[in-house]
Amino acid sequence: MRKIGMGRGAVTAYPRQLESLIRLSEAHARMRLSNVVEELDVNEATRLHKEAIKQSATDPKTGQIDMEILMTGMSASSRAKRTELGKFLIQTLKKCQPIL
Repeated sequence: MRKIGMGRGAVTAYPRQLESLIRLSEAHARMRLSNVVEELDVNEATRLHKEAIKQSATDPKTGQIDMEILMTGMSASSRAKRTELGKFLIQTLKKCQPIL
C-alpha cells in the first residue's frame, strides 16, 4: 500500500483501511474453515484491497491512483484544472469593460 502513494507525500494507510484488512483476513480464514488467520489470508486480503483501490481510485486522466477521488469525489488533477480555470475567468473578467 505504501508504494501506491510514494513520492507524493501522501498518507497511504488510514486506520479504517487497516481495520478493513483485518476483517478481510479474518473472513478469508473463515472461508477456509479456519479459526486462525494465517499469512496467506493476510496476503489475499492485501491483494483484494489493492485491487479495490485500483478500481475505485484511479484517475482516468492520469492513470495514477488518487485517494482524493474516494474522499472528495474529485481527483487532484480535476481540482487543479478547476482552480486554474477559475483564476483564468477572474483575470478575464477583470480585463473586460463593464457594460452599462
